[in-house]
Amino acid sequence: MQVERKKVLIADDEPYVIRVVKLKLTNAGYDVITASNGLEALEKIRTNRPDVVISDVNMPKLGGKELCLRAIPLKKEKEFLTIVITSSIQEEDRDWAQSLEKTIFIEKPFSPKELLKIIGQYFSLDNDYGKNFSH
Repeated sequence: MQVERKKVLIADDEPYVIRVVKLKLTNAGYDVITASNGLEALEKIRTNRPDVVISDVNMPKLGGKELCLRAIPLKKEKEFLTIVITSSIQEEDRDWAQSLEKTIFIEKPFSPKELLKIIGQYFSLDNDYGKNFSH
């Protein structure tokens, strides 16, 4: 019996960030989907139903904050972890990200190894781990 690979969506407008994170996740056995802006990411959440969404905050067409807010109904249909990554360290960014269910905030520069650790911890937990996932 073949185990279904977990799907991870990376939404970032910086191609090198996508390239590095995709390589690390693919090598770790994840199926990786990418989007270069928030609108594309929202559509890919709807159609691909990822297990994890990694999103930058500042993106064209639809920023990460708005993406997260618009994805709330989709998260109710199929739960997924959202990891918000940004170089912005503004307190309001941290506050809104931490107020959402199964959403965590990571500041750039970040370690792809740390990202893998967080995702691995998320999948190793029982699905009934409460409102917020934290590492």
